[in-house]
Amino acid sequence: MTTPFVSVIIPVYNDSERLHKCLESLEHQTYPQAYYEVIVVDNNSTEDLKSIVSQFKQAQYEFESAPGSYAARNKGINHAKGEIFAFIDSDCLPQDYWIAEGVNSLKTNSADLVGGQVTFTFSPAKGPAELYDSVTNMQIKENIETRKISKTANLFTYKYVFDKIGLFPAHLKSGGDVLWTKKATDANFQLVYAPAAEVFHPARNFWELMQKQYRVGKGQLKILQAEGQSTPAVVTGALKGLLKPPSMKKIQELTERKGLGLETTNLFSIWLVSWMCQASKGLGRLSKLAAESSLLNR
Repeated sequence: MTTPFVSVIIPVYNDSERLHKCLESLEHQTYPQAYYEVIVVDNNSTEDLKSIVSQFKQAQYEFESAPGSYAARNKGINHAKGEIFAFIDSDCLPQDYWIAEGVNSLKTNSADLVGGQVTFTFSPAKGPAELYDSVTNMQIKENIETRKISKTANLFTYKYVFDKIGLFPAHLKSGGDVLWTKKATDANFQLVYAPAAEVFHPARNFWELMQKQYRVGKGQLKILQAEGQSTPAVVTGALKGLLKPPSMKKIQELTERKGLGLETTNLFSIWLVSWMCQASKGLGRLSKLAAESSLLNR
């Protein structure tokens, strides 16, 4: 059986310290070095990332000035030599067997796409925002089983899938991987979960989480519009997120289902973080909707 060539693609904006750690792990994969490359796409950073990439023989540097991680990933795809593309984020730390397990899962399952396990790591404080992030974001197994979508923090797929359905939506700042993987599964490409293809991802602190949710909200507008939601429905949903608090019971059920044993004070803190996330996401949707309306009225 032949060994397929794999192109690992990493979009990055600044984040030099975590990028270095990611590349270090990718340099020592159990997968044969002759059969994979690492393409780092600098998305117009202010930090000197080229000198970091040059320290690793498996890695090569590309540059994309158009803002957005999906534009950067598309640049990487256009320069990739691989039969298989493996996507990972610069803040993720892959296990040494990550590439091998991802490729193995594609083969043994006769799959077209594989979403790998994202395991969260925490700061010593392990604050409520980190805990909430860990039980709501990057739920790869659940997303694959219930929604037939996955995330580019840990995704393997074949080049022929892109040849068939096209590149990532480069105009989006968030949610492009959800739209693209859903497009792939809607086209009858098979997506499976690979728990052994594992990467570690730091749980976000409060401000990082708020910024993330705002970006997600902006990206969700296109997803909601593609699903047929009207503008009034989008506005109503966004305002509901701002004004209506989440159910404490549902937050408690979520934390219990995810195995978090919490004191009442911690549960209240997580509930409050959840409401702030709702609000931030709603503001993101409204902001994007207002920007679109402004462009249409010019």
